Amino acid sequence: MPHNLPAQQTPYVWRDVFGNDNPVELEVGVGKGRFLLTSAEANPDVNFVGVEWARKYWRLCLKRANYRKLPNIRFMRDDAADTFQLALSDNCLRAVHVYFPDPWPKKRYRKRRLIQTPFLDQMVRVVEDGGLLKLATDHVDYFEQMDEVTAAHPRLEVIERLVGEESREGITNYEVKYREEGRTIHNITCRVLAAE
Repeated sequence: MPHNLPAQQTPYVWRDVFGNDNPVELEVGVGKGRFLLTSAEANPDVNFVGVEWARKYWRLCLKRANYRKLPNIRFMRDDAADTFQLALSDNCLRAVHVYFPDPWPKKRYRKRRLIQTPFLDQMVRVVEDGGLLKLATDHVDYFEQMDEVTAAHPRLEVIERLVGEESREGITNYEVKYREEGRTIHNITCRVLAAE
């Protein structure tokens, strides 16, 4: 399948992957691929990469991308922590998107949440100066944690916090579902600052 990007132990060279030097944006946990597929169609001069661990959703995204014949999108089946540590070089992305990650709501499991300082450090490392981190959740406690760790990070500037009706509509399938259920959506957008 041409839209499959195999997981690897060394950093990708995006020119080799896409055949151009267009900016690259990456989504962690793509689900059914709504955000990335829509973005790739609307922005042909931007390359998009989706990382998904669930085989079911990874296969579905490949099928949809192949059907649409989008040259500027790739999907990989991999653990996000491994991808960021091994397969992404410094400053190689224009943006990272993380929408509705598992909130691990029980207190004893919160250490498993993705958006914590160590993973933020990895995201900051791979995003170019001035690039963006975009986060969303429907879980209030997780939003508070995201807000706290992003505000405290020395290389992040929180440039937007949107809650409920303010938040963008229909980014992902989860968001559409959660809005229909009456849940409140929380968004945070951060800009990556140059290292001092």
